[in-house]
Order: sequence, then structure tokens, then C-alpha cells
Amino acid sequence: MHLTSFEPTTLQVLLVDDTPANIDVLSQTLEPEGYRLLVANTGEKALKIAARVNPDLILLDVMMPGIDGFETCRQLKADANTRDIPVIFCTAKTEVNDLITGFESGGVDYITKPYRQAEVLARVRTHLQLRRSLTLLSQRNTELSALNQTKNKFLGIAAHDLRNPIGAVLCFAEMLREDYEALPKPEIIDGLNCIVEASEIMLNLVNDLLDVSAIEQGHLNLKCQPGSLRKLVAQRLELCRFRAQQKNICLETELAELPEYCFDNARLGQVFDNLIGNAIKFAPPATTVWVSIGLEEGAPCFSVRDQGPGLSAADLEKLFKDFQQLSAKPTGGEKSTGLGLAIVKKIVDAHQGTIRVHNHTSGGAVFSVLLPVQAA
Repeated sequence: MHLTSFEPTTLQVLLVDDTPANIDVLSQTLEPEGYRLLVANTGEKALKIAARVNPDLILLDVMMPGIDGFETCRQLKADANTRDIPVIFCTAKTEVNDLITGFESGGVDYITKPYRQAEVLARVRTHLQLRRSLTLLSQRNTELSALNQTKNKFLGIAAHDLRNPIGAVLCFAEMLREDYEALPKPEIIDGLNCIVEASEIMLNLVNDLLDVSAIEQGHLNLKCQPGSLRKLVAQRLELCRFRAQQKNICLETELAELPEYCFDNARLGQVFDNLIGNAIKFAPPATTVWVSIGLEEGAPCFSVRDQGPGLSAADLEKLFKDFQQLSAKPTGGEKSTGLGLAIVKKIVDAHQGTIRVHNHTSGGAVFSVLLPVQAA
């Protein structure tokens, strides 16, 4: 954004003077510029208006009944809500000591009386532009601070969650290298299985971190093509079936025949993988997970329900935020990056869909994804 490209009609200027003639002159000068003008005839009223409205600039007379302009400015600068409003003093007093007092009380500039229109406009425009520049700079600093915190979280999670699987890979790889010929075949297979499992954990973490980074930078480009949601859900169920069998979990499915829709097959596959995988991860062994897809109000709706502990109020509050670990724990010692549901939410949002979650009356959590995608 260019610093000079703001709209004057959005800017508010508070005029503070006990002499109506002075207010009239300033109003006639500034109104044609499109500024919204507010008026106060005492310092006390100026403080109340500034606290309520938070104008973009204040033109403040020095000599007024009650508290003078210097004291008014000091009180404005002492209040956290008004301290950043630039104050220009309007006065006929041009002695050096008066100028110094004004600057020490927090003023940014002076306009001398009698007013000269060109001078008033130049100083007002300059300080409004300076304030806009400072506001933009503050916003950029806030954004950079948030990005830096995200980066630190990325590095912290990567360092913490990669340490153990990397250690496991090194340990078993060294064992196999040193004692390969002496080890019985079952131990070799166990070692290789551990390497594979640790590598999968690392790959999942790296993929999640890359996905979040890409999405946060606006690089989530959907590649929507006609396809069968029923077929996609069936495929992802097959990929999850082995994990369910390991925990003796029964997968009950209800997959309705649907027309073809346009969607991103790979990204929605991530959504279904994550939600089905989470249901299996948090469901107790020897329970049931229900997965369905059908129509709700004419739109395709995917749903998954488990028989786990459900979600606490605190978990529901932070469910789809980055790097969140829930109070509910996986029932088979599975690992979690705290990023999966955040990615799911972003993918569903990109499809202009809605994801809902609630605790079932008979126990467990229910996740539903409503996808208002258009039929192919």
C-alpha cells in the first residue's frame, strides 16, 4: 500500500478551541478535503471525545478556560488509548519556551495564528500521512512477530519430535550394520520395522510442517476435477483398515451413491485420512468407528464417529488451531504433531465447506464435513 493512497473521508480530525471564529476558519479549510471534523470548546470535552472516538489527529488550542492545551495534551499522552494520536498546537504564542513546553507535553507540531490555509493543509496532511505510516509499520511488526513465533514453533516441534525417531533409526541401523550376520531373522525384521515406523513418523511431521507453511503463505492451490467422493472415501478407508485391525477396531461404513462432484482429490484425501485416522487413534481397542458419506440439505456430507472419551470444552475451543495438543490421548501410543486438524480446517475452508464437531450422546466424538461443491 502506498502511504499517500488513503481516503480522507475515513479520517477524523478533532478541533479544540474555545473561540467559534477559529473553529469556523479551520472547518472551512479542512471540510473541502473530506475529513470528518469533531469539535470541542474545552480541554475536558476534548479528552472525553478523544477517549470515545480516537480521532486520527487533534488540532489543539493552547489558551482555553479550564485546563489549557498543554495539560490537555499531557493527559492525552498519559492514557494508553489516546497516547498515539498526534496533536498539533494552534496558538499565537511563538516564544521559544512555549514551543518547548508544547513539545515536552507531547505535541508533534505547531500552527500559528492567524491561520494560513496552505500551512494548515500542509501540516495536517503531513501528520496524517506520518500516522498512517506508523500504523502500517506497527501492523507489519505485529505480522512479523507472529511469523517469528510460528517459525520458532516449527523449529521447536521439529527439534523435539524428530529427535526420538532419528535416534531410533540410528540405533537400529547401527545394530544391523554391526551384527547383521549374527542376528536372527526375526530380530532383523523387528529392527527394520522400527526403522520404517520411525521414518513414517518423521515423514508425516515434515509433510505437516510443509503443508501448514504453504497454506499460511497462501500457496494452497486446489486442483479441482470431477470425481467420486464415495470412491475416495472407500480408498482412504482401505488405507486405514490395517491400523484399525491392529487395535481390533471395527470399521462400520455407510457410503451412499452420489453424483460426481468437482474437488481436489489429493487434498480431500488428506482430510478423510486425518479424520478417520484420528477416530482410530483415539478410539479404545475393540470398539467401533463409523464412517459415512451421503447428502445433507442437497450437499455431500462426510462423517466419522468413534467410541472414545469425546472432547472436553477446552479441547473443542482449540481444536482447529496450529500446534495444539488435546487433553484426550491416543489409546495405542500413537504420535501426533498437533497440526493435522488445523490443516483439515484450512483445506475444508478452501473448498468453501464447513467442518463441525460434537460429542455423541452415547460417547465419542463426531466430526462432519459439509462440502458445498458443485456437481460435475
